Amino acid sequence: MGSVSLGALILASAFSCLEAQDVVSSSGKPTPAKIEKQIMLIGEPVVQVEWPHTLKLVNAPANVTLLDPGQCIRVGVMATGDNRDAYLDQTRVLFRVRFNDQTEEHALAAFAQTKQMKPEGGDFVTAALAAGGIKNPLLTMASLGATADKWCVPANAADGTATVEAEAETPGGRVKLTSATVKIESFATGSKKTFKGMEDLGNFSEAYYRQPNPARLVPALQMAIEAQTANPKSDFIGIAAAFLCAALKADPLAAKDFLSRMPAQTPLVRGLGLDILHAAGYEIDSVIKTLSAKEQEKLKPIPSLPDPYDLSPTREDFGHLDLMWSTFGATGEFKPVATIASTLAWRADYDEFDKMRKSGTHPSEITPSLARGLAYMAAGWSMESFQRNDPLVADYIEFMFASPDISPEIKTELKRLSTNPAFKRDNAN
Repeated sequence: MGSVSLGALILASAFSCLEAQDVVSSSGKPTPAKIEKQIMLIGEPVVQVEWPHTLKLVNAPANVTLLDPGQCIRVGVMATGDNRDAYLDQTRVLFRVRFNDQTEEHALAAFAQTKQMKPEGGDFVTAALAAGGIKNPLLTMASLGATADKWCVPANAADGTATVEAEAETPGGRVKLTSATVKIESFATGSKKTFKGMEDLGNFSEAYYRQPNPARLVPALQMAIEAQTANPKSDFIGIAAAFLCAALKADPLAAKDFLSRMPAQTPLVRGLGLDILHAAGYEIDSVIKTLSAKEQEKLKPIPSLPDPYDLSPTREDFGHLDLMWSTFGATGEFKPVATIASTLAWRADYDEFDKMRKSGTHPSEITPSLARGLAYMAAGWSMESFQRNDPLVADYIEFMFASPDISPEIKTELKRLSTNPAFKRDNAN
């Protein structure tokens, strides 16, 4: 969609619909459904990984602007107006992708999935109105359909630009949609891009799932090791390892490239890189056998990386919350968010800790109950922060409210994320 964001388009459509509805009130005429001409390029994980754990109404996914070899996209088409969902159901879309002097055609077909889109900032408006006991009357003014077919970047792709053209066969006739472009970046090019510092790396890893760029995973490992060396008391390595392990596990082609770059790394980077690949389930013997006997000895036995989902009540629970958020940042998966939410069932342990704290008692050790109580606080604070700042987490929380698999006690805690004093930053730290 070029420089036009889907959020801005949805807002513009919402206001146009509101204006139309003002006219409707006097004329009685409906607002006809129509297909908007701008298309979106939707990452394959949005349809396969994210949407299965969301409700019908969701925040807009990111419009993909960069792809690495092996990554796939679907074409997103938006409809506005009355009965737009039914209109999308009756619409068929064809698209073609032009890249490196070749054209790949995708025949006319129905959408794989459709979702109703929240306007940009919709979660904030809904929450603000709810605080005053008012239901948001403008939950959605647009719906988005994702094509059944996908286009994947060739595994051996060099740098370039792909152009996506699409046409929609609608109940109102054939519509030619505005073409879109996406930059293709090879692993060789991406691996040369370094990070300015840990803030730069943090921004990259926290939102990685929205715009995956696996060509930069080796520089990410290098930056994390550099930061850990400068600050030995930090856990940059542990968090980065969880992020990299999840990102590589989700992308075998990226893992293959990552492995191919290990022989050229320093022993420290190479050792941790091989550990991460091993933890992600990949073969690493092809590189290990090329190393000197001395370095091979240092790599054996290969240590196991911590399991992010291990909720055994220890002092490490706080670190495991970070590992799960790192996993979410890498993949956008529902599982780490749901697992973090499950720790909100430890409210009774927090109550015991709170009584002890108010009485002035100082524990001599971290007991299982104390670890759970502290984890409850940290989990609640982080969930509330992500709910405000990450649209997908907000959608996942709404899905959990409606899910029969989530216990009533956890749903109660989720509804109190912004009001529970235990989840204020001063308490959670």
